[in-house]
Amino acid sequence: MAAIYNNIRFCLVRFLYIGLLLNLNACSDGLSHLERIQSKGILRIGLIAAPPLYFPDESLIKGYDYEIISNYANSLGAKLEITRADTITEVTTLLKQGKVHIGIAGNSPSSPDESILGSIPYDHDKWHVIGNRSNALPTSIDDITPSTVVVAKGSKPALVMAELKNKKPDLFWLELPNGNNRQVLEQVNLNNFKLSVINAEVYKYYRYLYPEIKIAFTLDEEYTSVWLTNNNGDISILTSINKFISRYKKSGMLEKSYNTYFRHLNTFNYTDSLHYLRLIKTKLPLYRRYFKHAALDNEFDERFLAAISYQESHWNEKARSPTGVRGLMMLTNDTAKRVGVEDRLDPEQSIMGGAKYLNILKASLAERIMEPDRSWMTLASYNIGLGHLEDARILTELAGDNPNLWIDVEKHLPKLSQKKWHKKTKHGYARGHEPVAFVRRIRRYYDILRLYEQEEILEQFDQPLDLAELHITSPTL
Repeated sequence: MAAIYNNIRFCLVRFLYIGLLLNLNACSDGLSHLERIQSKGILRIGLIAAPPLYFPDESLIKGYDYEIISNYANSLGAKLEITRADTITEVTTLLKQGKVHIGIAGNSPSSPDESILGSIPYDHDKWHVIGNRSNALPTSIDDITPSTVVVAKGSKPALVMAELKNKKPDLFWLELPNGNNRQVLEQVNLNNFKLSVINAEVYKYYRYLYPEIKIAFTLDEEYTSVWLTNNNGDISILTSINKFISRYKKSGMLEKSYNTYFRHLNTFNYTDSLHYLRLIKTKLPLYRRYFKHAALDNEFDERFLAAISYQESHWNEKARSPTGVRGLMMLTNDTAKRVGVEDRLDPEQSIMGGAKYLNILKASLAERIMEPDRSWMTLASYNIGLGHLEDARILTELAGDNPNLWIDVEKHLPKLSQKKWHKKTKHGYARGHEPVAFVRRIRRYYDILRLYEQEEILEQFDQPLDLAELHITSPTL
């Protein structure tokens, strides 16, 4: 009997040993986690799919955090695979399940989850308490009435509220189950929710889409943006990330990326935003098919063309300037003749002609200018002329900056109005500050239109709000 028992035990141990070996061979090939990513050439990312982190559409720019992680993937020789998420809780779940290598959730307090590791910071920013501008809003955290702040459950704003609770024990708020930050902002804009909290960078974008939201006050705390990894004992990815972020900062690329995504949003006009949103609903549909056709024929984003037209004419097909330019795209007589437009007041001809002229300008730029800078410089040349733009690019290079990056060229364009500089250029004097403002305004209109259309798409996937399900939340309860 003992012999039979020993034989069974031997077989069982041998079976478990073989199984362990097979498992180890399947899970470990002697490579670190980082080496395995490089070997397969795929970097999987869990990313909150909302601006400014990521624009989940086909457009000129893909998002601030997306651009940085794309540069990191390129440094590894890997392609990005994006898994979209709505909340930071979803991002950390993807990490724990091994479905992604890196999680990106943007600016927020540190995760209390010990199974998640954070990289060194690459950004830091403030958070605002916001409300509807029609209401009397609190001026400090002490003025907040209990249960008037609403956040989405599992979101970054929920983490911020939990952090504030440490300093203000009597702080209570409401959490929206199965909701997201976009839905919360919309409800504040409609004055259905009294207050919420929002990251300053996110606010810069969404105040244009929801112009009724307003900053009540700014919290004292500043939080950082880090990339998240799974704490599985292999820190090869985390080490690599930290080295990359350090290099990216020192090279000046991080600052350039930040300016690319946020500098044009520093100005907000409440009245203009309301007017633009109203015309998106009422006027843009009249011309959308022309923008779509012109975009296809000339390889532009139709929203890009629509934003230019709004800047030029506010979608008024009979618009006229004091200098005699006319129509939706405000074409001169000479430009109209050049692109075959017979009637500048005809909407279709104007849009098609404007797009054709933009394409001519774009094709005339130096080949080494890449997107999206190529599009921004095309806009500048549409406003000031190719010759003056080229003069500004030469001044940019003489100053030691990159003449192929719009973020550098726009610094030197205003020099064209100064005699000290324009007398040295081929094409002479120009009001160089005008194309800078022109490009920034169009980029704002472009971003707003993208956000507007993105919301229409994403709303189809949102779960219906059940405001009756809101409940008081406090970590100490």
